[in-house]
Amino acid sequence: MTALSIYIFNGFIMSSKTVPAFNIYVFGGTGDLAQRKILPALYRHDKDLIIDKLTSIISIGSKDYSQDSYKEFVKSSLINHSNCLDFQEDAWDRFSKRISYVQLDVNDKQNWYKIHPGKDEVNNIFYLATPPNLFEKIANSLKDNNFVTENSKIVIEKPIGTNFKSAKDINKSLSQGFTENQIYRIDHYLGKEAVQNLLALRFGNIIFEKSWSNAAIDNIQITVAESLGMETRGEYYDQTGALKDMMQNHLLQILCLVAMEPPTNIQGESVRDEKLKVLCSLAPVDRNTIKNDVVRAQYVSGAIKEDPVKGFHQEEGIAVESLTETFVALKIFINNWRWAGVPFYLRTGKRMANKFSEVVVTFKSIPHNIFSKQNSLTNNQLVIRLQPDEGIDLKLMTKKPSAEGFNLIELPLDLKLQEYNQDSSYNAYERLLLDVLKGNTSLFMRKDEVEASWLWIDHLIQEWQEENIPLHEYIAGSWGPSASDFLLERDSRKWKNGKLKK
Repeated sequence: MTALSIYIFNGFIMSSKTVPAFNIYVFGGTGDLAQRKILPALYRHDKDLIIDKLTSIISIGSKDYSQDSYKEFVKSSLINHSNCLDFQEDAWDRFSKRISYVQLDVNDKQNWYKIHPGKDEVNNIFYLATPPNLFEKIANSLKDNNFVTENSKIVIEKPIGTNFKSAKDINKSLSQGFTENQIYRIDHYLGKEAVQNLLALRFGNIIFEKSWSNAAIDNIQITVAESLGMETRGEYYDQTGALKDMMQNHLLQILCLVAMEPPTNIQGESVRDEKLKVLCSLAPVDRNTIKNDVVRAQYVSGAIKEDPVKGFHQEEGIAVESLTETFVALKIFINNWRWAGVPFYLRTGKRMANKFSEVVVTFKSIPHNIFSKQNSLTNNQLVIRLQPDEGIDLKLMTKKPSAEGFNLIELPLDLKLQEYNQDSSYNAYERLLLDVLKGNTSLFMRKDEVEASWLWIDHLIQEWQEENIPLHEYIAGSWGPSASDFLLERDSRKWKNGKLKK
């Protein structure tokens, strides 16, 4: 258990974990992201005595709130969304004193005088929880109003652009006022405990690192499946699709952590350098492979946990003739010595049978079976469960207890992370926000990573448009279209699907 020292400073409770004071300016402070994720994360850290007594939280939005009404709005959100065991009035009283609200139209240059960033006494963090089309406007206004100092940081959410050109424009705008190590491009998947455990698993255990290559691994699957449909995101999603919404960021980032070379250390730029090398080594999907290596599809009406759900075209905000994919599956190769010849199968989709995310590493079969022929030996598998039940399974062949010789069965070594980790209740935003406060950039995307991933995705989109890759259908509540199964069956392999929950 981590030691925690608590002491009193001028009547304020502090701890040995307290980070230096900061001012955080949350643009989009009345929006869904701020209310569900950012402010609850800040409250959790304040409740756990991590935030210094001089820290201030300034929420910025276009809605008309008084200071008191905004605080009541935040309190209601915390009660509904806070990732803590219970809402505590004494913790809220302390937290509420930090909060202030500024009504601001970011498009009106005359309004920016309302913001008064402290320039010397504490660090300033500008968190852009806004639509991406405001990133450049806000970043430029911060620079033009001389709000940026060497101690400032800026945090932005995905999507960072809609293609290579727009991503490059956003990065260029950010770099006008901020240096690269001041910019935190957040991908909440990289804050998940199990995702971060990929690094510990690979580089903290020699038994895996020595076998982590084409010498021992047959294939790797990465699945991010969602059971939800469009909810309130129909109009946005119809302009984006599964490839841009999930594959370009979440799945490619997980792929990088799985496939990267050992970094020199876990801090700073070393991890990001190695992730970039993976992205630059991705084999381009061309017209000779795209028809067999890419599957795209839309869901039609079906049922989730026996409840009927609408098809994609019946969702609010979706164009009647929409050809936007809600499911995509890819077969990818990495052109380097470690991974030459090893297929990576990636898939993501909406309205699938269950919400689950995992990485499945399937090792090669043994070269010779010394046991009796009735013993069918399955390939060893390492399964890293990212959600909902974070953990690690290692599936091994073992001898079944018996006096009748060697009868082998497959058994898993099952590690459930939440059973031993006292900090497992921290969610991804809470972890990543703490990294921002501490200045740890290793699990945030660098601009060259973002641009490299968009270059690869743009090329893929161009190829599937030129080759008229068909848009398949799949029933909501299934594991995707049959074409996705054929993608692996052609290689004599199968997807590992999640367990159905009633």
